[in-house]
Amino acid sequence: MENNTSRPTTRRITPSADVQELPQSYVVRLDMPGADRANIKAQINEGVLTVEVTVDAHFEKDATLLLDDSLPIEYHRRFSLADDVDQQAVDAAYDLGVLTITLNKKQHFLPRTISIQ
Repeated sequence: MENNTSRPTTRRITPSADVQELPQSYVVRLDMPGADRANIKAQINEGVLTVEVTVDAHFEKDATLLLDDSLPIEYHRRFSLADDVDQQAVDAAYDLGVLTITLNKKQHFLPRTISIQ
C-alpha cells in the first residue's frame, strides 16, 4: 500500500444552498451535515453574508482506525445581499444538517396597501 504524504488535512466544500424570496424576507437554506450548531459562524459584513464551519472526523474512543477517508470538512459559502435586506433583522436555525437563515427586508421596501377613502 502506498503512503501518500501529500494528503490534504481538510476538505473545503461549498455547501449546496436554496434561496427563496418571500414578500417580507429572503430564506437561505444550506446543507451542512455533521456540523455542530455551536461551531457554525455566520456573519454579515459590508453587505456579504458569510457562513462557515469545520466538521471534524468522528472516531469512537476505543476504536482501532483501519481506514481514514474522513478528513475534517470545512463548509464555506458567501452571498451578496440585496439592498432591501435589514442586516440587523436576521434569524438562523440549524436542524437535521440544514442551516436556515431568514433575512428580513427593510420595512420601507415592503409592499403596502394604500387605503382609499
